[in-house]
Amino acid sequence: MTDNIPSTMKAIVIDSKTNWVTIKDDVPTPEPGDNQVLIKVAYAAQNPSDWKFAAFLSVDGDFLGSDYSGTVVKVGTNLQASLQVGDKIAGAVLGGGFGEYLTVDSDLAFRVPQDISLEDASTFGVAWGTAGQVIFKEQKHAYPPSKVEGSPWYIVYGGSTSVGLFAIQIVKRLGYKVLAFASPHSYDLVKSYGADAVVNYRDDDAVEQALKITGGGAELGFDTISEGTSFSIVIPALREKGKQLNVINMITDEIRQINPKIELVHTMFHTLLGKELNFGARTPETPMIIPVVPENHRFGTTFFPKTEELISKYGIKANPVALKGGLEAISQGLKDQMEGKVSGKKLVYKIA
Repeated sequence: MTDNIPSTMKAIVIDSKTNWVTIKDDVPTPEPGDNQVLIKVAYAAQNPSDWKFAAFLSVDGDFLGSDYSGTVVKVGTNLQASLQVGDKIAGAVLGGGFGEYLTVDSDLAFRVPQDISLEDASTFGVAWGTAGQVIFKEQKHAYPPSKVEGSPWYIVYGGSTSVGLFAIQIVKRLGYKVLAFASPHSYDLVKSYGADAVVNYRDDDAVEQALKITGGGAELGFDTISEGTSFSIVIPALREKGKQLNVINMITDEIRQINPKIELVHTMFHTLLGKELNFGARTPETPMIIPVVPENHRFGTTFFPKTEELISKYGIKANPVALKGGLEAISQGLKDQMEGKVSGKKLVYKIA
């Protein structure tokens, strides 16, 4: 199979002239290095952060895209996972998923079980890793999943997001009852993924509804939106029972004061990948470095390989997919997400 690998490939890259993305057709095909495999990308899934990297964060020539699935076509040296040419794998990377070929760390990928298609497998990337990081690592639940006592309530704000749909499934398998905040048009979707109750976050009495359903709040929650009015709804919904709420954006002192007794934890998925990330790359004079966090990277290398088991043994489902064309469709897909036109579906692109 290695004889058929081209020397160059097509990939989505950042174009500083347009402050957006473009397709480049003469990108050198990468070589797998230490603990890496080269895959031919079959499908790539889009995340809400992708358009933000394109518009605000990445610099000219940077690669875009995190979630992928594909076939191993070449292996590097000193692999930490027993992958070989021909294996179907999926996972997440820090840029490069929107390309024909991609190098990935062997221990940050998972073999795609026969239970699901490569198309669906591509959704088990950033959102999946974020849900696992929050629930298993930062909220300290046991793996393999073991039932918590008493079937307590767990609150997910943004239940219909990619992260929310994965989080609901995981905590249900841990024995929780789940209350999700979502829009009415997503009620059926969220319930089909396991939510026991759903509240419209736009309702004036959303917090009161949640407290009535849960009998006065919950110890744990996950805000998968973490902007706008989300904090003013989910924190009061935890009430005095609340112990920990995980969020995906920065936490201000004002937010902490809503209920100082609740521990607010900012979850950064990219720390699972073991690479430094600079959110200030466009302004070198004011860099914003997210450093490597070794313990988070170690979690990533144990969690992602377990995905195969979590799908096959525990029945975790992929996100609902809206299948799009190839690399040529990505620019429009990013614009659609930026304009709020993507809801309840994961945009997935067929690359090969």
